[in-house]
Amino acid sequence: MRKIATPKLECDRRTLLIVVALTAVGASIVGSSSSYFSAAAFSDPYFLLKKHLVRIVVAFLFLVLAMRIDYRLYRRIAPAVLAVAVATLIGLFVFGKVIRGAQSSYAFGSIGMNVQPSEAARLALVLFLAYWVARMGDEIKDLVRGYLPAVGTMMIVVGLVAAQGDNGTALATTMIALVVLFFGGAKLKHLGVTAGALAVAAIVRVLTTPYVRERVLAYFHKGEHLDAQNWQAFQSLISLGSGGLFGIGIGGSRQKLDWLPDSHTDFIFSILGEETGLIGTLVVSLLFLLLAARALKISTRSTDAFGEMLVLGIGTSIFVYSSLNMLVATGIIPVTGLPLPFLSYGGSALVVNAFSIGVLLNVSKKNSTRGVNFMRRRQRGAVEEETVCGS
Repeated sequence: MRKIATPKLECDRRTLLIVVALTAVGASIVGSSSSYFSAAAFSDPYFLLKKHLVRIVVAFLFLVLAMRIDYRLYRRIAPAVLAVAVATLIGLFVFGKVIRGAQSSYAFGSIGMNVQPSEAARLALVLFLAYWVARMGDEIKDLVRGYLPAVGTMMIVVGLVAAQGDNGTALATTMIALVVLFFGGAKLKHLGVTAGALAVAAIVRVLTTPYVRERVLAYFHKGEHLDAQNWQAFQSLISLGSGGLFGIGIGGSRQKLDWLPDSHTDFIFSILGEETGLIGTLVVSLLFLLLAARALKISTRSTDAFGEMLVLGIGTSIFVYSSLNMLVATGIIPVTGLPLPFLSYGGSALVVNAFSIGVLLNVSKKNSTRGVNFMRRRQRGAVEEETVCGS
């Protein structure tokens, strides 16, 4: 009998498996957490789950597309991609839809969809910083020639996002950019001054923006205002505590019954804890840690500095978003309004994250198993031209 050849998946299969697992868990919890709201708003308990499944299909089509595009193309077009992203952010001031006080989305009523350009702008900034670090090399340590243009670009993107009221995304984007610059070789004193200036700007933002100030004050007075600013955080802790060790079972959440707002979006981790218990939250947390570890490993095997920084930026992005979301759900930091990657209901973040993973997988396809790690060697001042062969 003739043996049928099966196609070989030429990428980091462990990373892909982790993403598929997270997405599957997310679909299950979205179906449960959104059922009460869907039944009340749309007379169909599976309405939002059906929309989410369609978005998962679209997201994985983007993942496959990104896997097939040579990542080195992005190095040539990174500045143009960032320019387009900045233009879409500026356009929000005229055409953006205000949702919960944030003018951060374009509404496409004909297809019933809102698009958040800040998600794509985050990836565009990672592309640009990877391009800039690879282009400048050791000159990234130079304040005027290397560092300030990168930080200035970051400030433009973060400033536009913050000006639209999306403070959580602004915070996350800042953290991602600074991590990329750190691993790219920027001087610690430059990063320290930048972090200090941003901290002062954040304090001014809190003091001069009433709703932000109220949210921060409520965070420091958790025992008060449980019916207002602290309602979500309080209900989130009840949800997590109710799950115990093993949870009350998928579909059994009581907090989704209009007690915990945004239970299928920003607070899906809380419903996960209620229904699958501490074990479920630890498994999901471990999957995110493994995803970050895979990204780090792929970056160290990269055959060029651009690929290394690009993968580091993508891995950092997923890790920062997941960490901030979990910290909010557990009441450790104030509510930021960030989705949990691959789990939360939504379209923009899911598609951008899937595309980002596709880019990461494309880098992994072209990596040597030995790796060159040009950036690390450049930082030691020992870059040599060489040809690396490997499977």
